[in-house]
Amino acid sequence: MYISEKYTMLKVIDHLINQKFEVRYISNDRDLYILEKYENQTSHVILLNQKQFDWANHLKRDINNKVDFLFKKVRMLRGRKVHYHITYFADLPPVDYWEEVRTTNQVKDRKNKHLTVYYFNQGDKNDELERLKKNTEQEATFHQNLELQPYSEELDRQTIYLEQKIVGYHKAKEREFKEVFFFGKTKLTYFLIMINLLVFALIELNGSSTDTFHLIDWGAKFNPAIKDGEWWRILSSMFLHIGGLHLFMNMLALYFLGEVAEKIYGTKRFLFIYLLAGIFGGLASFATNDAVAAGASGAIFGLFGALLFFGLNYRELFFKTMGTSLLIIVGINIVFGFTVPQIDNGAHLGGLIGGFLAAQIVQLPHKKGRVKPLIATILFVLLTLTMSVYGVNHAETSDDPQALALIAQKHINDGEYERVINQLSSSLDDGSEHEYLYFYRSVAYIEMGELSKAEKDLHQAITLNERFSEAYYNLGVLYEQRGERNQALEYVERAMELSSNQEQYIDFYNELTDF
Repeated sequence: MYISEKYTMLKVIDHLINQKFEVRYISNDRDLYILEKYENQTSHVILLNQKQFDWANHLKRDINNKVDFLFKKVRMLRGRKVHYHITYFADLPPVDYWEEVRTTNQVKDRKNKHLTVYYFNQGDKNDELERLKKNTEQEATFHQNLELQPYSEELDRQTIYLEQKIVGYHKAKEREFKEVFFFGKTKLTYFLIMINLLVFALIELNGSSTDTFHLIDWGAKFNPAIKDGEWWRILSSMFLHIGGLHLFMNMLALYFLGEVAEKIYGTKRFLFIYLLAGIFGGLASFATNDAVAAGASGAIFGLFGALLFFGLNYRELFFKTMGTSLLIIVGINIVFGFTVPQIDNGAHLGGLIGGFLAAQIVQLPHKKGRVKPLIATILFVLLTLTMSVYGVNHAETSDDPQALALIAQKHINDGEYERVINQLSSSLDDGSEHEYLYFYRSVAYIEMGELSKAEKDLHQAITLNERFSEAYYNLGVLYEQRGERNQALEYVERAMELSSNQEQYIDFYNELTDF
């Protein structure tokens, strides 16, 4: 009887739901259901449908169609292993030999994916249920005998009740999903991408985004300047990028992460998280990284942190959707940060932590709390102050030659020549030998009138880097001041060979040859 098979199928579905299986799909005719559960590193996907077959070959053909259907309908699954279970509910089995389909086999061309078929009919209901229970690793037993069913009107009433219960459960889960993942609309993400693109275009039109000093002029993170009060650089550096590839990678990440995060948190919360994560990441970079830095990486990692916070609050939805992939991406980025010297891992980890704390402060929509947001706020403020103080105390003690050179140039521009000499001499004595350190110390010596020391440093810079055109040019200037014009001409010519488009070199060369 049709109603009897439907009742049996619905009773099995109701039992599976009680065992924490989730309803993933219900057909319009409500004769086909798909349930799923992650258990012991395996995703169990169960398709249940009510269908009668007269012949075994018809059953086998339908099994292949159902497998294809499952691949299309159920994708985002946890774990590498997937076990598909296709169950049929019918009055009678096919008339010819069909039992061979009930074995468990690997799905063709699908590694770590297996398939088991079940056929619930008049004589095998309880045996098939026991087999399904065993293959899906359920510990609980099905207490009611499937052979015992209500009669006539009671059977109809129970069937309608079960169907409404299951459909209602599924719709409630769908509403929860929509409320969580579609709370807000993607607006600010696109606006932030446009701002970053506009700023990059302006930088390129007025110079080069790979020119360190040009980036500093535009507001990149530069520790000595921040130490001297330019704290706005922590914020401005979030919208600068070093080269087109850096911009492209960050905007691609912002597009995908921002779209999800803004829908989950809403635009206002999203903006709060993005800015606080960027500031926290910038301060972490200020405290741990001496180099000039720029980019939205800290804020973007903050979105990772916000999504991880979401995962703690909606663990089931998190792992059903983005969870495993997100954790893998975060892990890969952190590993790269520790292994690739050019990556500012301080900003990345700082942004991750800052985003997590910011999400805790604003909370998720539909979630309320006072104690945890207060604790997160206090922790955020304390860590921010700690990183700020630490960064200020260590802003002048860099071991990075490029950072030292930038610091030296700043002090030279400020007329602090003795400070430059003392600082660079100390670094060189400690073994931080680099052509730029000798070069900038020579500039300070020149300004102090100690030309012989400057000459010695410039020669040392050339020894370390034979293609250092600025050092050759400065030597030419020194020799010209001494009246040694031929030697000055020799060094300026070498500078022009290395940098033929420098107008300053050409003008000086013309001055020397006009005599």
